[in-house]
Amino acid sequence: MKYCPKCQQRYSRTQSFCRIDGSALLLDPYRSGNQELDTRPTLEMPGDLLHETQEQTIDLEKAGLADLEPFGEADCESELKVLGSSEYSKYYFDHTRFNREALSPKVFLIIGRRGAGKTALSQFFSFQQLMPRVTTIEVDEPAAFQQLMSKMAESAASTREVAIPRLVKIWEFVIWSTIFWQLQDKDPRIKAAVLFADQTDQVSTFIRQVLKFLVSKFLEADNDLADELEDFISNERIQRAKRAVLEVVKGNKVIIALDTMENYAVRDESMMRSMGALIQCASRFSRNYARHGIYLKVFIMAEIFPHLKEEVSLNPLKFIHDEIYLQWRPKDLMRLISWRYDRYLKQNNLLIPATGKLDWDNHHDVLKEKWEPYWGKKLQTRQGIIEETFPYVLRHTQLRPRQLIVLCNSIARHSQEGETFPKFEPDSIIEGIQRAEKRLAEEVMNSYSSVYPGAARIAEALSGLPLIFKGNELDKRAPQTASQWPAGEYSSYAFRQFVSELGIVGRVRNVSEKTGIVEADFEYAGDSRISLLVNDLCVIHPMFYKKLNIRMTKNLCVYPFPDHEEFKFEVSQAL
Repeated sequence: MKYCPKCQQRYSRTQSFCRIDGSALLLDPYRSGNQELDTRPTLEMPGDLLHETQEQTIDLEKAGLADLEPFGEADCESELKVLGSSEYSKYYFDHTRFNREALSPKVFLIIGRRGAGKTALSQFFSFQQLMPRVTTIEVDEPAAFQQLMSKMAESAASTREVAIPRLVKIWEFVIWSTIFWQLQDKDPRIKAAVLFADQTDQVSTFIRQVLKFLVSKFLEADNDLADELEDFISNERIQRAKRAVLEVVKGNKVIIALDTMENYAVRDESMMRSMGALIQCASRFSRNYARHGIYLKVFIMAEIFPHLKEEVSLNPLKFIHDEIYLQWRPKDLMRLISWRYDRYLKQNNLLIPATGKLDWDNHHDVLKEKWEPYWGKKLQTRQGIIEETFPYVLRHTQLRPRQLIVLCNSIARHSQEGETFPKFEPDSIIEGIQRAEKRLAEEVMNSYSSVYPGAARIAEALSGLPLIFKGNELDKRAPQTASQWPAGEYSSYAFRQFVSELGIVGRVRNVSEKTGIVEADFEYAGDSRISLLVNDLCVIHPMFYKKLNIRMTKNLCVYPFPDHEEFKFEVSQAL
């Protein structure tokens, strides 16, 4: 392996000069094991520095940043571990509408599917510049206390009509206890309401202590929630602390960002009641305290939200309102992914200078200056269709940042192997997507495993379908899945709902014989269900072609974002 002493890029042993600055390459001093083994070239410096040489010293901070994936890590938690919170804020792309919308005092409920950016948005509250003088409380490890909350839900009552109002009081007490804990140094009245003297710097640890206290004090042997709990929550000491908080906060702001767990078993009635109570509590809390500058922001998985809304909530019209859905537009995803790549290239001195003015809020500028110089404008697919590069990449996702990041990092790895990095040739784009798309499909199925146990096995019934088909074909395939459903839950309607809800099957809106473009609606792109009827013309999402061995019977190009005019490009058949 060789490396450039100036830009630190690594090359194969056959390369003599750096493609970036022309410097003579040196042997990589960090080889280990088999000295003859020539590993794939990459921009990443090794994480374990096994040796040090007199010829070169390593800037550990720079090396750490160079270890980032070119398009960032696939999840926010990993990036925070790699970068740290201060550096992460520099990589965060804040030119999206979600940021401003989420700060609205009216918004208390933020809904997004796995990989849509819920955790990243919750982190944004701590370093945002749109709202001054803000104290942020981030509850980002709910799994640490959610099981205790579920235990309390089991004891609350036998019916949800009685249980949920009681659980709302518990959630309100937990939220206020957390505020007291955060602001205890501001006023003695607040400090007096903090339950524990034990010092901890983890919000979730503190909440767990609060819930353990409530469980030990108020859960009796008969498993009923003692009536004294409500008296305890409303005692005068707590009320004095609340009044003190409102005085301290006056002229400032407090944001409590409550991230939620990745998976909820919708058949776990106590867990669902707990979540339904949290939404109801957040609605009431927002109504009472947002005007005083205390904002509660609750993040909910879109995979379970329909069930919460339809089956658990006592009054959806009253308690579910002003919510925002993390539904990304294609142009926003292009700006996000280009921004992340631009930061990486700057850090590694690989940036191609812009030829003109660049406005990150203008997707046309970003396409011209930050996408096309690295990706090219068009490519020819293996089906012989010529497409624009960005729609080609994007249509293999369900419009989620994590999926696009995974695809682009896979493409980057292939281009590093082919020594074309930081540019991406068509072969790297096509091969990189094929390497990653099966993993993306499996991730979607996994995210619904708590809603639909055995989701991956149920989806196998679609194997071998043609790309485009009539809706009645779903009813023919549905019986094959009957044994995979929990007792009493199988029906052909349930199967159609399943394939629609996961975004595997969409409804065709338009087929252009001239261009070969199929425009289709998929449920994940909206905030309501899509019912697939027997007479509907249906289509499989491109992400699932490989996983489900879909038959490409026609030379068609499926565009699963028909409402976005800026990406209705003309495609053509290669000669």
